[in-house]
Amino acid sequence: MNDDTTTTTPAPTPAFTLIAKWAKERIELSSLTPETSIGAVKEMLKERTGVLPKRQKLIGLTVAKTPGGPSSLTDQVVLQELKVKKPKGKTNGLPMDNTTNNIVLEFILMGSKEEEIFVDPQDKDDLPDVIDDFDLDFNAGSDQWLRHVANGENLKKFTEKTVVHIMNEPRPNKPLLVLDLDHTLLDFSSRVLQRDATASRATVANAMKRPYMDQFLTAVYQHYDLVVWSQTSWRWLETKLIELGMLANPGYKFCFVLDKTSMFTVTSTRRDGSSVTHHVKPLQLIWSKFADRWSSSNTAHVDDLGRNFALNLGSGIKISAYYRKKSSARRDAELLGLSRYLEELACAGVDFDTVDFSKWQEVVSAKRNLTDGNNNNNNGNGNKK
Repeated sequence: MNDDTTTTTPAPTPAFTLIAKWAKERIELSSLTPETSIGAVKEMLKERTGVLPKRQKLIGLTVAKTPGGPSSLTDQVVLQELKVKKPKGKTNGLPMDNTTNNIVLEFILMGSKEEEIFVDPQDKDDLPDVIDDFDLDFNAGSDQWLRHVANGENLKKFTEKTVVHIMNEPRPNKPLLVLDLDHTLLDFSSRVLQRDATASRATVANAMKRPYMDQFLTAVYQHYDLVVWSQTSWRWLETKLIELGMLANPGYKFCFVLDKTSMFTVTSTRRDGSSVTHHVKPLQLIWSKFADRWSSSNTAHVDDLGRNFALNLGSGIKISAYYRKKSSARRDAELLGLSRYLEELACAGVDFDTVDFSKWQEVVSAKRNLTDGNNNNNNGNGNKK
């Protein structure tokens, strides 16, 4: 008698491969089971990088929304509970190499080794020079500005190759506030504190912050989506954000952060007629990637260096540079005034293109109203003239 019974071979259990981008390194963890926890992944990453699990932040890994499932990425979450936004081939919504039954997840690892935390910046060889603003004569509508507009194809190509990693999704109907870090929100260059072995980590971190920094960020977060754009390297940027507690503060969140690799090079003219090549922060990079949310009409950029506004003059709010060694540092309250101004701006419901941001301090001191004397016309690039 022939046995017609057929045997069904169960589908093989998929394996996971995690690929972490850490500074310039690419770290691959392969052949992981679906039951591997995030805590176990962090231990593996510690072995490869020397970064303690408590200092690791995994950007780009999110949990799938399922009934009764986890709501956030904790150490107890296992790999099979994760989701990926852009699957290449699908197995339960995850990207998959169909030839090997292997699910591949990529993410960014943020975190620093213990010996690199609060290192004297003068001992870091990857830090850019921090110098005062150039004496530039760079006006919207000038021949030089028009040359930059005509050179827009280069900026377009630069924008296309720049990748933005979302940390927290933008919220509906929130204008955008782009924030510089160094000497705008903090001063990370205190050799005395960094070498004081008796100071606690919290004491050191708080001393780096500009007075009222956390209060300022908490207040403006109620009205704006926040983005950090620093002209330092990614490794140094992540050290600042993590060690100062800026990624874990319950009062505010950042949509994403950009480092110096997202800055664009231009040539400007000093008032004496000489030329200088420098980097700028082109807001067009953000506007093109989030065209349905943000533009010059609802974006403000706070920075202590006016040259960073070169391609978006009308969107820049210049703040005085903060240096904690100055005798006036403890009395610095500029963030309180700026917070009041930004709240008024958001609540006014006006087109930001019609507001002269260079007068923000006069508005705070009640010498003028928010929209007084604005006959500015937007030329389509976030510049008012």
